[in-house]
Amino acid sequence: MIGRTICRVAIPLALICAGCASTPEPVARFDTRLAGYFDGEPLERGRHPASARVGVGVLPSESSGAVAEANRLSMIAAMRKALSSDSVKRSIRPIDDSYLKAGRGLENLRQTGKLFGVDTIFLLSMDQQFRPQESGGLVRVTTATGPRDVDLPSQALLTYIDVVMVDLASGEAGYARQVISELGVDARTWTDPRLRRQAEADATASALQRLQTVLSEDWSAQKR
Repeated sequence: MIGRTICRVAIPLALICAGCASTPEPVARFDTRLAGYFDGEPLERGRHPASARVGVGVLPSESSGAVAEANRLSMIAAMRKALSSDSVKRSIRPIDDSYLKAGRGLENLRQTGKLFGVDTIFLLSMDQQFRPQESGGLVRVTTATGPRDVDLPSQALLTYIDVVMVDLASGEAGYARQVISELGVDARTWTDPRLRRQAEADATASALQRLQTVLSEDWSAQKR
């Protein structure tokens, strides 16, 4: 059966462990698509505001093609709406995912920025991982800005959205956020194609709704 959804914002690993000697070993690990775009090398953090010329792109899946168009557009729309809520007047251009498939890494992103005439690019990715085991545990997720730990319950579908704002001149991340949705799904449901598709759709919808809320809160705070 499909259980209830829990949504939360990921907490930086340093804040979770506060002395990692006591942190248990993760039972699973995975990289977000966004981390993979930068070859798993965490971006340096810097104090960079979003420029007046901004691009927004969603990382496609390398294994199964682009993120579903409706989801891709929803993620871009959430980011555009959030950026439009602060006091800076900006030109916001969506980045076609074909440019993100053509290459990866900071240099490719800089070339893409030149083509679109932007100085800052927001990149987003969405990944789903199912943990069928009877017991939960710590899952270590490599994001664009470093590792984050998620205490995932058993038989849960994890939807993980990774967001980073890249200042193209410095190559540093001026903003980063991770949004998590957990949906209880038993192994029997997961083996049924129809129920699995429904679970994935429900988890995605929940994560996208949470993304809109988080981005709106973050960028509305820029006014104050």
